[in-house]
Order: sequence, then C-alpha cells, then structure tokens
Amino acid sequence: MSSTWVTDAHVVVVAGKGGVGSSTVAAALAVVAARAGADVLVISVDGRPGLGPLLGGKPLDRNDQVLRTVRGAHGINGRIRGRTVPPQQAFADYLELKGISTVIRKAASAASLDSIAAATPGLEHLLVLGKIKELERERAADLIVVDAPPAGHAASFLRSAAALQEVVANGPVRVQADEVAAMLADRHRCQGLLVTLPEETPVNEVVDLAYDLEDRLGLALAPLVVNGCWPDRPGLDVTPTTAARQQGVKLSAAARVALEASTTYGRNRQQGQRHQLARLAEMLPLPRITLPRFPTARFANTELELMADALTIAPAPSAPMLDAAVTT
Repeated sequence: MSSTWVTDAHVVVVAGKGGVGSSTVAAALAVVAARAGADVLVISVDGRPGLGPLLGGKPLDRNDQVLRTVRGAHGINGRIRGRTVPPQQAFADYLELKGISTVIRKAASAASLDSIAAATPGLEHLLVLGKIKELERERAADLIVVDAPPAGHAASFLRSAAALQEVVANGPVRVQADEVAAMLADRHRCQGLLVTLPEETPVNEVVDLAYDLEDRLGLALAPLVVNGCWPDRPGLDVTPTTAARQQGVKLSAAARVALEASTTYGRNRQQGQRHQLARLAEMLPLPRITLPRFPTARFANTELELMADALTIAPAPSAPMLDAAVTT
C-alpha cells in the first residue's frame, strides 16, 4: 500500500496516547500530502503551538498561517498551513454562521460559552468539531490534518456529537451534532489515524480506542502507525564472546561485561517489541506502518522528513516489521 491512503478523505484525525508522538506523526502526514501537491491545513485541537516551528513556521494560534511550501512531484508544489481552533472562536464563528449580529455575538461568545458548556457536557468539543466540519465543507484545504487530544480525551472529543445526539432532541445543537456525526461516519470525508508505541499500555489503549471509534462512530480507520520501533538486529542473538571469537578478537573482562549488558538490553527490547507487534496483529487487523525510533534530543526537520518517508509504505497487518522503514 502506498501513501495514496493519505488523501482518501478530506479530514484525517490523528490520535494516540500521550507521549506516543501523534503530533509529530500529524506533522509528517502533512509533509507526505504536501509532497503530492496538496494544500494541507494542520489544526491543533489542544492549542499546542509546537507544530508550527516543527513545520517551519511560527507557533500556531487561531489565525491561519503558511508554515512551508513543499516541492511536489510533477512540478506541483504543495503547501502546509496551520492554526488552532479555540472553543471560544468556534462558538463565535457558529453564531456568525447562524446570522447573529456582531454586538450580540461578541457578548455571547465572551460571557455565555462557559456557562452553556458547563450545562451541556461535550459542547466545547462539538463546537471545535463543528468548525472543522465547516472548513471541510468549504474545501478550505485539500486535506485537513487534525492533531487530536491524547487518547483518553480523543475518545470524548470525537464522541461528543454522538453523546449530544442522545440527549438533545432538536434545535441548533442537535443539527450541529447530526452534521458532525455525518462527517465522521463518511469515509470519503473523514478518517482516523491512530498512533501507538510497541509497548503494552499504549497498545492496550489504541486497541480500545480503535474499536470505540469504529464501532460507535463508524469512523473509517487509516493504517495503524506504530511509532518508535527499534531496528531489527539479528546479531543480538549471538553472545559477545561468540561474536568476538568469530572475528578473531579477544575481549577483556570489562569489555565482555559491558557488551553482555548492552546485548541483553537490546535483545529484551526487541523481544518485547515483537510481542507487542504480534498482539496488535491479533487484536487490531489493520494495515500497519512502523516508524523508526529517532535517538535524538531534538526532533527537527531532518527527522520529520525521514518520518514522512517511512509513512509512505504500509505493510499487511500480519507483517511483523516494516523492512522498508527508515532506520537510524
């Protein structure tokens, strides 16, 4: 499977447990689409500004800004823009969409949202999703990449429309909930890209999240991204003493102890990774992309481009590793 899945829908919601790298995957996804000549809009739901500098621009705010232009194939350049969608702004935009006057709109958006949201759980999430829905409907970009909150919050964020459908029978909130739910359930308009690490807790959470989103919301799921994978090193199955003997090298006692500790650590990490990848293959039969672990103190443009390269290939669900993935 090539990277054509990236633009199968107009909106891609990227989500995963906190710390698995879903924001960097969202940025790399934007690069992949822009390389194909797409106009990409990256939206940070939590308002985290870091995506802007990572993609070559300023910290994100509520204003749409161009982050970078990408040289695309066949002479067609792509573009990446970015912004946040604060609930207050989404509320004001919603009032404007409904034709409410400027004076009333300013008063309502400044004073009413907190009290209304407190009385209507899920409303703030719905307003943000509603704004994304309007951007998708207006074709504000060829692809909208949504950097969703971490997994525990991502579920409530995406379930907000369905939750409000259950308690609101009619009126503008019900209309908004129906329209957002329709977008999430339409695979040509929206798909979810879930990110995990090859570790037990992130795997457990991503499996639960995947079934929740697909079964309850009908959200189509893109290939599963397993981030931070260690490269496969078969040589770790050979003891340092044996490897040294095969090479005609004599190890000192101190060198042998250090190499044995390093080899044991690497072998255990690989065994744990294989076990978690096998669990994913059994419990979550999705096409899968494995991304390399980047041993760097600062994830910057070089690593972002390498991650974008690795995102262009997705193996079959049963594949234990992605041999074509970039390794470091």
